[in-house]
Amino acid sequence: MMKKNFDYIVIGAGSGGVRFARLMAKTGKKVCLIEKSKVGGTCVIRGCVPKKLYVYASAFEDQIQDAKTFGWNINLLPKHNWKNLVNKKNNEIDRLNKIYINNLTKAGVVLFQDEATLLTKNSVLLKKKKTKITGKNIIIATGSSPNIPNINGANLGITSDQFFELKKLPKNISIVGSGYIAIEFAFLLKNLGYDVNLIIRKKTILNEFDEDIGSRILEAAKAKKIKLFDESYLLSLTKNKNFIYVKTNKGTIKTNLVIYAIGRSPNLSSLQLEKIGVKTNSHKAIKVNSKSQTTISNIYALGDVTNRKNLTPVAIREAVYLYDYFTTKKVKTLNYKNVASAIFTQPEVGVIGYSEKDLIQLNKKYKILKTEFTPMKYAFYKKKKNKVFIKVIYEPKSEKVLGAIYIGEGAAEIIQTLAIAITKKLTLKDLKLTVPVHPTSSEELVTLV
Repeated sequence: MMKKNFDYIVIGAGSGGVRFARLMAKTGKKVCLIEKSKVGGTCVIRGCVPKKLYVYASAFEDQIQDAKTFGWNINLLPKHNWKNLVNKKNNEIDRLNKIYINNLTKAGVVLFQDEATLLTKNSVLLKKKKTKITGKNIIIATGSSPNIPNINGANLGITSDQFFELKKLPKNISIVGSGYIAIEFAFLLKNLGYDVNLIIRKKTILNEFDEDIGSRILEAAKAKKIKLFDESYLLSLTKNKNFIYVKTNKGTIKTNLVIYAIGRSPNLSSLQLEKIGVKTNSHKAIKVNSKSQTTISNIYALGDVTNRKNLTPVAIREAVYLYDYFTTKKVKTLNYKNVASAIFTQPEVGVIGYSEKDLIQLNKKYKILKTEFTPMKYAFYKKKKNKVFIKVIYEPKSEKVLGAIYIGEGAAEIIQTLAIAITKKLTLKDLKLTVPVHPTSSEELVTLV
């Protein structure tokens, strides 16, 4: 007989929902988890995990060219098998999905493969089963979905989510967007040998980050021969045989595939939050307080649906803090500025803390240290390639580090170490007292002080 009454109903089996459900079920509470798709959420199924696998695949041609500069005689022209990569990626996603389900089952979580609608503050309708379940507390962790432009012929393009399901790719691909998803896709596809058009609304990219990041990655994109269509916005899409014609304010682009990467919005439409009084903000995200509590006292929200900082590790940490609150009644708050993030372009980007733009808006005084250089790995190249860029932003009086940028190979790994240090209130003095590892690119973090 199906259970219908729970202590906690968790809606959405992404990273945040899974972590909270598993932790809470281990305490002996009755917990259910509702998910209409695969368990694992955007990150595992159609986000950071498959993307990083594709990024790894796309890096090998560059590595072959690097090897030639060190004396390796490589005569064969490398050729990539897209179908083979997709099949291996799907096998890995299936493996991870099974691990998630197994861990939830072991913890005692009841899993419903269904879509949820809120009926009251304590009851949820399972749409497929047409069954009502009740819970003392409801946790919303339904994630987000890619935006689709409101233009004629929009259905001729696909979203970044759909991209990961493609078993075959055409030669010419157009990507619409200037955020990190669009830029990562542009680099990985170009490296795999496809002709890539990048359509952006401004003259700049990665506008949510420090300007030094966008300007340098844009130059790297041009060096890769990614074809840039700047200050362009879509008017319509039409199709004739194998070609899609992308009409913009500056002309028409002929292509075989259009991928939209123009932002994401919280997955809330099926929940009917307005009926029970759960309020959203101007970005259509759920309003929450420091406890992740919504405007209804027994309903909470985690991850992308709150639009606080849309990263998988953040959703997991929010879930852990909410679990701690329920079990200890102590409120823990996350400093979102001390969360590091990475952009998997070529070169890679790592960033943490405040940008100059942030500090100007806050009217805070700051100073900058920065350096740019060609790493030893590219010493044998005749033309300059993928310079390393390091920027440290600090408070003038205390010399406390407020933010940092690292652009170069291994940036994601390096910024993780910096995140630990900045969380522990890193100062320039700490950097000065550090003896660097030589020869490395990251030693410049120490020697630039």
